[in-house]
Formats: sequence, C-alpha cells, structure tokens
Amino acid sequence: MSTANFFFHGLFPDHIEANEGTGRQICKVLFDVDFEGTFHSHLLADMWPVDEKEWEEDGRPIYEVRYNLPFNCEGFSKSVVEYYQLVMGPQSKTISHSGPKGSIPNHNVYRVQWQVNLSANSK
Repeated sequence: MSTANFFFHGLFPDHIEANEGTGRQICKVLFDVDFEGTFHSHLLADMWPVDEKEWEEDGRPIYEVRYNLPFNCEGFSKSVVEYYQLVMGPQSKTISHSGPKGSIPNHNVYRVQWQVNLSANSK
C-alpha cells in the first residue's frame, strides 16, 4: 500500500435547486494529490448532506461525497468532510465578503490550505 498526499485548497459552497423546488447545499472542494510520483492538479470533490433527518451518533450530519480519483483511497471521503468542518466550523478563520453580518454560503469562496496523507493503492 502506498501513501497519497492530498493538498486541499478551497471550498466552493453552492445552492442547487431540485425539481420539486426545494434546494440543498452542495459544496465543491478543490484539491491536488501526489500519488506514486504523479501529481494530479485541480481535482474536485462534491459533498452534500444526505438527509436532514439522518445524523451521526455525535450529532453531526451525514454527508455524501462524490469524486473521481485515479487510484483507490478509502479514507478520502472522511477527509473531505473533515476539511469542510475545518473551513465552516466554529474554529474557522474565513473572511466573509458579505460583511460583518456573517457569510452567505453560496456567495463566498473559502481559500483554506490543508494537507493530509492517506493510504491508497492503484486501481
């Protein structure tokens, strides 16, 4: 098993309207990864809450994460959620362009650098 070095760069929250007229928050996460001597740049992962009624045992929402990596990495989805929580959580140090009233998630782009190394293997 090899190690994949992930470099997270940005979070792009967006609001998607479903056919029924109900919207949901979806986020795009921008990252690069170095795996077995090959650098893959400007990759995206999408994430969104699965269901507002479903929560983890510790009270956090459950997220679905979709991505396409050129290798297998089981821990990647969890790392995307951790990055999201780092950026949007109470300990975040983001700057809102919407002023002192707080950020409006679908009007901001959050640039926060974060790195994590995960076990991975070739497809």
